[in-house]
Amino acid sequence: MEKKPFKKTYIREWRKKRHLSLRKLAARLEAEPGVELISFVSLSRIETGEQPYSQPVLEAIADALGVTVSMLLEHNPEKEGAVVDLVRRMDDATRQEAIAFLEILAKRSA
Repeated sequence: MEKKPFKKTYIREWRKKRHLSLRKLAARLEAEPGVELISFVSLSRIETGEQPYSQPVLEAIADALGVTVSMLLEHNPEKEGAVVDLVRRMDDATRQEAIAFLEILAKRSA
């Protein structure tokens, strides 16, 4: 029987973007000082889709990587990370201007 992978995440991509090893990221995921929330082995299995993740683990990973849970699930930083990072740092007014400008560029290249 073929194993069905669990839902794809971009945890590995975000971890690599932050220049963290599996062990270093797992160390940031302590449930309390000195108590691991998840092992680096389990983290590796979650990254490859071999093991399911829980909402608390996903939230802890997102927090440790400085991203949102939705970014872990929907945004590949290798493809759109620079734009996402820039937009996240903008205030609301500047963000709206940037989106309008990007929409114009997207129409020109379509």
